[in-house]
Amino acid sequence: MNKPLRTVLITGCSSGIGRATALLLAESGFRVLAGVRSADQAAKLVQPELPSLEPLQLDVTNEKDVASAVEFAESTCPRGLYGLVNNAGVGLPAAVELSTLDEFRHLLEVNTIAPLRMIQSFLPLLRKSPGRVINMSSMNGMIALPMVGAYSASKFALEALSDTLRVELRPWKIPVTVIRPGQVRTSIFDKARDSIDERIQEIPDDLKSGYDAMYLRAREFNERGAKSTTSPEMVASIVRKALNSRWPRPHYTVGYDVLGMQIAKSLVSKRLLDRIFARVMNLGDYQKP
Repeated sequence: MNKPLRTVLITGCSSGIGRATALLLAESGFRVLAGVRSADQAAKLVQPELPSLEPLQLDVTNEKDVASAVEFAESTCPRGLYGLVNNAGVGLPAAVELSTLDEFRHLLEVNTIAPLRMIQSFLPLLRKSPGRVINMSSMNGMIALPMVGAYSASKFALEALSDTLRVELRPWKIPVTVIRPGQVRTSIFDKARDSIDERIQEIPDDLKSGYDAMYLRAREFNERGAKSTTSPEMVASIVRKALNSRWPRPHYTVGYDVLGMQIAKSLVSKRLLDRIFARVMNLGDYQKP
């Protein structure tokens, strides 16, 4: 008699890290419920040679979608859910002052509230297995950089929730792991490029002397990110490692840029880091009056 496959639910599987993770786990012997937002995306994810990869229409910000996903998992996972990978996320390449509150709310809704909604909704199935939770953070969840302040805030909050849940769920032996990729070569940089170009045109005239340099520098870094040596498949392999490990780590990092940021944060004073970031963004030194 064949042993039942371990079931893992992954959000945000239409492209990038989510898609690479869904494919790798299905190839590695997991049953994968791959969350995507539309029927078209679901159709594109179907792989005839991977019957254990099952696209699941799931908008993580929609409570009805999440409830339907729970109902489906309950009916098809009698042994419970082995893993929940909260990967779905969005970015916002913009200065904090020039970000609208609605944009900020949407970022928090997708990157922070939605993972919490998924965890709360699927904990009964995770307890049954028992399973584990993997939250996709970022190097920006460890250190806040110019032009990604809102995004960093959403990832800092996700890391805080992860740290708390890792302790609170110990009675049920449910590990909670955070993965921190650096810049990963995905289509997110194409979206960011368009967003930055559009936002540059919208900078108020009286603020251009300060923000023009920041946006132009952000565009340069975005182009570097589009050519990153870190691939979605590299992040996917770390997800697999965390799922297969008997004792998964609290945090995993992916990419040399993340290691550099970790070292800088631990060894360099905050005042000096601010000066470094300002110079990197071509802003010069802060001069006291």
